[in-house]
Amino acid sequence: MAERCADVCAVVVTFNPEAEPLRALLLALHEQVGHIIVVDNDSRADVAGHFPPTAGDGIELIRNPQNLGIAAAQNLGASRALARSDCRYVLLSDQDSLPSVHMVYRLRQILEADAEGAARPAAGLPGRPFGYQSGSIAAVGPWSIDIRSGARAVLVVDPKGWPVRWLPEPRPVRPRAPPQVPYEVSFLIASGCLIPTAVLMKLGGMRGNYFIDHVDTEWCLRARAAGYRLFIVPDAVLNHRLGDSTRRVWFFGYRHVAHHSPLRDYYMFRNTFLMLGDVHLTSPWRLHLLLRLLLFAAYFLSLGNRRLQRLRFMLLGSVHGLQRRSGRLQPETRLLADIGPTALDPACAAALPAAGAGDA
Repeated sequence: MAERCADVCAVVVTFNPEAEPLRALLLALHEQVGHIIVVDNDSRADVAGHFPPTAGDGIELIRNPQNLGIAAAQNLGASRALARSDCRYVLLSDQDSLPSVHMVYRLRQILEADAEGAARPAAGLPGRPFGYQSGSIAAVGPWSIDIRSGARAVLVVDPKGWPVRWLPEPRPVRPRAPPQVPYEVSFLIASGCLIPTAVLMKLGGMRGNYFIDHVDTEWCLRARAAGYRLFIVPDAVLNHRLGDSTRRVWFFGYRHVAHHSPLRDYYMFRNTFLMLGDVHLTSPWRLHLLLRLLLFAAYFLSLGNRRLQRLRFMLLGSVHGLQRRSGRLQPETRLLADIGPTALDPACAAALPAAGAGDA
């Protein structure tokens, strides 16, 4: 039986979701959080028809008249959550995720200890001292497991300033045991991410003009640049589906690679260049993000499908990113539709210290 966290409000963004996975997600969340806000990006079918009848009035629906993208939709849902007097934490979720029974409770335990001023130990990383200061956490997230392959997500850390991939050994999960020591990471995926409302009000939400891709990366790097820290709680597990499909390949080491449509390549390239201008980053992080684009292009242009179409979208995204153009791309015309800012959208890039400067 899941422990219900009444002061947590979940925000689920949907776009043409499959009925059964969405119903399973909402049932799982209904047992763990106080309220659920579904923000639908103009789906073809009536998403409310997928709501479990047992949820009653614990779920509310915001219908967008057009597809505003993941970032603006998350901001709309988070703004509605912040307006609720009983909400202290906002949980973000994709439509194709499924939280484990105790996920929200485990995440909230870490944030509650932080809010109470109790400094807790953090798992040791190469070059990183143990421990972290209380009151410094921007968000905590679960350890994601791909629903199709069963592979655990590789964590990204930067203990010596340079981002590296890291996959620690999983520990046994015991429901009644104290929460496991969290791992400090460089960023979290949005789905399953638990954020204190105070942090959202101070940092702002996502950048709606990104539409999709690197939305959560930018927010996390912005939070770290402001002196906050991010943690993954290893015994909080999220079953998640990343990409349209995944493939295990050897590409500078064995890894599971998520495959998306060629259109997503446009947003990956454009938003990387936008992010370089929106967040104050250290030189190693800038180089890491650019090298990641090169590896991304090398893989998909050699081993991916529809390579010519992908190349065109990568080039167009690079040009638009360097020109600081943003919004939703209309693939047929190559024109951009503006995504108006929502209440939580940061008005501009703040003058913050370089990412990593707030780390202990």
